[in-house]
Amino acid sequence: MKPRKIKLHPPAKINLFLKIIGQRTDGYHEIKTLVTLLTLEDTLHIGLTPGRGIVLACNDPALPCGRTNLAFIAAKSYLEAVGSSLGVRITLEKRIPIASGLGGGSSDAAFVLLALDILHSHSLRGEVLHSIAASIGSDVPFFLRRRTAWCHGRGEILEAENFRCFENRTAVLVKPPFPVETSWAYQSWANARKIPGFLYCQQPSPWSELYNDLEVPVFEKFPLLGLIKQWLLSRQETEFALMSGSGPTLFAILRQGASSHELETAAASELGDDLWVHTCKVQLPKS
Repeated sequence: MKPRKIKLHPPAKINLFLKIIGQRTDGYHEIKTLVTLLTLEDTLHIGLTPGRGIVLACNDPALPCGRTNLAFIAAKSYLEAVGSSLGVRITLEKRIPIASGLGGGSSDAAFVLLALDILHSHSLRGEVLHSIAASIGSDVPFFLRRRTAWCHGRGEILEAENFRCFENRTAVLVKPPFPVETSWAYQSWANARKIPGFLYCQQPSPWSELYNDLEVPVFEKFPLLGLIKQWLLSRQETEFALMSGSGPTLFAILRQGASSHELETAAASELGDDLWVHTCKVQLPKS
């Protein structure tokens, strides 16, 4: 038997809105968040191999490639669900920064599930795939849907959303060289305090209802992120700016016709050259 292979492109996401409703009895937090996809993508090569076993390789040495990797967990979960006796070889080309609030690990896991289901002739029903995805991580089911959605519960309950205001709009992403632990951000939310003078909900009209509750604990511990957001909002190119997920990446949606190059250049000179700055687009819906 010749191994079958497939190549897919797991995308990054940004949260356009994130409200924490409260803590649940299972330790997670009940949330409501509006999530959309970006053209910033990883590349996933995956193939079935004779004999059991999962081999995962990655171009980023900072990413663990063992059993704790979400792509590895997704492959293992799928093979167990279908009772496959085959092995899997996965190669990841990372472009989405690790631990950035852009969902790269969850996206990779979701696309491993999608790829394996294609290679197994769609052996699993959609609800079964969704259940496996939810068991891997709260963001993983969103990436199975591959379109803008409201996410409820801990993030695994999806509601389609025809929010098209930012489709194909330019987004500039800014990430400092340190991570923010997601579990810490949620656990710290209830007791966190807003820093006077920082902009949390004050988006320019008509986006004043779009905010991220996790900015409160994250900006309190990492005030640099609050300063970066204020800087983005002060730029004439910016229409809307927010932190994605639990951070540390902040994003600016640019006004129509604004120059991303000018914003990138200014970010490097005024905020420091140790920041990762990347320009991409908000994805159009997949047909």
